[in-house]
Amino acid sequence: MKQKLQLMVKTGLFIILLSFFIVTVSLLVERKSSFEKNQMFFEEAKQGHLDVLLFGSSHVINGINPLQLYNEHGFTSYNLGGYGSVLLSSYWQFRLALDYCTPKVVVVDAYMLENDVRYVDDQNANVDSDELHLNIDRFPLSRTKVSAINDMFLDEKEKYPFLWDFIVYHNRWQELDSSDFKRFTPEADVNKKMGAVIEYGVHDAEYTYVDYQTGGLSQETVGTTYLRRIIEECQGRNIQVVVVTLPFLAMEQNQAAAHTAEQIAEEYGCLSVNMLEVPGLIDINSDMEDPGHLNILGCQKVTGYLGKILQANCELEDHRGDAAYSNWDVFYGDFCNEISEMSVGNKDIYTQLMMLKLNQEKETFAVSIRGASSAYADNTLIRQLKALGASGMLDSAIANKCSYMFISDHGNITEFAGDGEEKVIDTSEGTLTYIPASDIFRVLNINGDSENNYLYSDDHAYADVQLLFFDEGVVSAQQIYTSDHFVYDFDIR
Repeated sequence: MKQKLQLMVKTGLFIILLSFFIVTVSLLVERKSSFEKNQMFFEEAKQGHLDVLLFGSSHVINGINPLQLYNEHGFTSYNLGGYGSVLLSSYWQFRLALDYCTPKVVVVDAYMLENDVRYVDDQNANVDSDELHLNIDRFPLSRTKVSAINDMFLDEKEKYPFLWDFIVYHNRWQELDSSDFKRFTPEADVNKKMGAVIEYGVHDAEYTYVDYQTGGLSQETVGTTYLRRIIEECQGRNIQVVVVTLPFLAMEQNQAAAHTAEQIAEEYGCLSVNMLEVPGLIDINSDMEDPGHLNILGCQKVTGYLGKILQANCELEDHRGDAAYSNWDVFYGDFCNEISEMSVGNKDIYTQLMMLKLNQEKETFAVSIRGASSAYADNTLIRQLKALGASGMLDSAIANKCSYMFISDHGNITEFAGDGEEKVIDTSEGTLTYIPASDIFRVLNINGDSENNYLYSDDHAYADVQLLFFDEGVVSAQQIYTSDHFVYDFDIR
């Protein structure tokens, strides 16, 4: 009897150790992207800190910044948007999240409401398995997760890698690095923007948004079915629902889907916000990284607009100043530092101009373009300068292929085009003297210091674009870009 008991104990210990080893190895080799994106959700949910959950596709990931919502209103939210998520997968992301917290408000983006493909493993679904892994790998195996996989997949063999992802990650041994091992420590890399991913690019095309004056979708779809299920589940749990469509270059079917989302929300008595039809909310040619995704400029505008909607229509607590939420202040400070570090020194001229737009009211800077520069044919560059406030002077410089100077003093704009007499400009950072002597030789000095000309050097005589930043009466940074068919070499002086 004693031997049998010892055998049972040893067997039990072996099973426990084996299970621990298998789980540890599985977590070690697992791709860490899902952990990094969603780990803070679990930490904040455990403390009951999440009042708002955000669901949808990459439009949501790139378009709503929870840290901005907190800074401006004190609302605590988490961005659980998933790359490529259709309403079917958003529904199950939502259900998985409910196992860990009950928010006061759920915001769901209705993009791809027109999608009528029942299973994500259907070849017509156009769902990337890597993107789906990003959405749900961090959620442990549970009854809800099994239900989710069974509902989203038709092929039994396609389900297994999502139920136990060791199947797809077991061969990552040679790829492991320090970040994989950090997974088990407090220093693990995690998304401290509460699930958002901010984009810092701008597209290089010229788009015109067309309002197709369409009605709603002609029939119910898989998308409408799962939007209804989200709303019904929320209402059954006394969670307020806000149905949104974030801005993008929407085609006719997309616009019809947005209208149908509004109709469904009205049917259930829910708040809906179709941002495609909010006049002047974004500039589709400066506030987007590509036709479908907002950059930081667009994200800032959309998040600010959503925050006002939530403030006016939802009973959400302002947690600013509450010591229990101090990490939100730390994370917002880290985000501001990240933006500050990117405000100068960008080798990519388009990113640099976008960051100037973002920080325009806080900075004094100048943009100088050499006369006859090929940069005048760069439509993306010109579009960004006009977003900064350039006007007819820039058009004149382009038409006459002459030198151009743009000065922004905390948003107050001064421009000059052509060669000519000395110009004196008083700014908050001192008096600038500008002498456009010729296409190549131009003079800029500060506070009468004629010994230093900040616009000319032999090494950069044919530079196309120069950016100068001013602080306390001196040039604090100078960036020089030389164009070769709109590919810009970067230098500093």
